[in-house]
Amino acid sequence: MQFFVTKTGLDAFDTARAWGLAVLLNVLTQDEVRLQDASWAFILEPKGCIPQNAQLTGLGSWGTLFAAGDVQWGSVFVTQRGRQGAKKEQVRQILETQLHSLLSDLQRPDNLVEIGSGENVPGGLEPAAFKGLRHVTKASYREDQLKVSEGHWALSCLGMATCGTYRRIREAGQDRWLVLLPVPQNVHFNYFRDVQALMRPCGLRLRYIGVQNAAAHYAVQLAEQLRRRAAAQGSLQDRFSAILYFTLFGTRQQVKPSQGNQLNLTPLMEAIQEDPHGTEAMLKWLDCCFRLGATGGAEELALAVTELVMRWDLDAYEKLVKVFVRFIARNQVRYDNLPYERTLLGVMKNVKV
Repeated sequence: MQFFVTKTGLDAFDTARAWGLAVLLNVLTQDEVRLQDASWAFILEPKGCIPQNAQLTGLGSWGTLFAAGDVQWGSVFVTQRGRQGAKKEQVRQILETQLHSLLSDLQRPDNLVEIGSGENVPGGLEPAAFKGLRHVTKASYREDQLKVSEGHWALSCLGMATCGTYRRIREAGQDRWLVLLPVPQNVHFNYFRDVQALMRPCGLRLRYIGVQNAAAHYAVQLAEQLRRRAAAQGSLQDRFSAILYFTLFGTRQQVKPSQGNQLNLTPLMEAIQEDPHGTEAMLKWLDCCFRLGATGGAEELALAVTELVMRWDLDAYEKLVKVFVRFIARNQVRYDNLPYERTLLGVMKNVKV
C-alpha cells in the first residue's frame, strides 16, 4: 500500500506533511514506515497493515503526541499568540474525524492540496505562507495568510510538531528562533521519539554568529548521528537530501518568520555511504571547528567552517585550513583536537575541485 504527498512547491509545508503522514501511519500500524522522495511527491509505504476499521481515538500512542512535552506544538503556532492550545486540539479533531477520507485521498497519486480555503498555514511552519497580522489590533489592517484544506493543514502541523526542531539563537544582537526540518530522501520511520533522537541532536546551545552557522553545525551533528547508525548497521540506511531552515523574530505586534533557505546534505550523505567508519574523524574535526568558532574572538573560524559545509568547494576548504592553522599558531587548539593527515585527506575527498 502506497501513499502520496504531492508537492505544492512550499518546501517546509510539503516536507512537514510527509513527516506528519509518517507519524500517522506509524501510529495506525505500530510498524515501520518508509519515506522516499520521488521529486514530484513523497511516497510513503507502511510495512504493516492498517486495520479496516482503524480509529485514532483511544490509541495510547496517539494521545502521547498531544500530551508529551517534547512535541513542539507551541512553537509551530508561535505566531498565533494565545491560541496554541486550541490549535493543537483542532489538529487532533480534524485527523480523528477525517482519517479515512484523508487516507483514501492520499492513496491517489494525483491528489492535490486545495489552496485558498480552509486553515491558515502557521508562520512557524512555512515562512513563505505568512503575511500580515494574525491577531486583533486597534487598527483595521489585516492581510490574509495562505489557506489550505483542513486535512493537509493538520498533517503538516503534526509533522512539524513531532519532527521539526526549534532552537533559540542570537543573531545581530537579537534573540530569534531557529527552525530546522530535514528533508527525507529515503528514510525508515519508526517511533517518533527515535526520529527525534536522530534529528534533534544536543549541542545547539552554543553562541552562533548567525542562522547559517547554526544550521551548518546542525547538518554536521545530524550527519554524525547517521554515520554512527551506518557504522553499526554496515551501510547507510537513512538518507536526507537537505535541511530546510528559517528564523522567527519578534516585532512589536507579533512573532514573524524570515525568508527560508536550505542546506544541501548530498556531500555528507555520499561521504558516509562510501566509508561510515572513515568519515568519523572528518565529522569530529568539523564539529570541533564549530565549537571553537562559537567562543569569543573566533568568528573567523565560524565563518570559514560554515562556508565549507554550505559549499564544499576547494576555495572554502583552503580558507578553513588557513584559518585553523592560525588558531594552532596562537595555541588556541588543544592537542587532542589537532586533525591527522587522514582527517584532512578525508575532507578533501568530498571537496569539489
